[in-house]
Amino acid sequence: MARIAHDPFLILQGRVEAWERCARIPGCDKAVWRQDAAGRVIRWSDFGDRFSRYGWEAVSRPRPGLLGRALKRLEAIHWRGVTRDALSADPFLGREAA
Repeated sequence: MARIAHDPFLILQGRVEAWERCARIPGCDKAVWRQDAAGRVIRWSDFGDRFSRYGWEAVSRPRPGLLGRALKRLEAIHWRGVTRDALSADPFLGREAA
């Protein structure tokens, strides 16, 4: 049977694989907190939330090499990395928790 792109289990599997490729943060729960390739902190529950400080998205990136262009993999990236916003433009910097 062919895999369908709208299959919820397939979508979740891709998100989990992208999450597992991220760096773990020492002292933090690995199921909740990770770092993307740029060092930005992301939280599992904030997937797709661009209003969150720790929101992230799964982006398809080609692998290096000639064959890698045909084989793409999902990579977890903080939403600021997807929109190309600079870290200095972070609206949460300099604010204290309520």
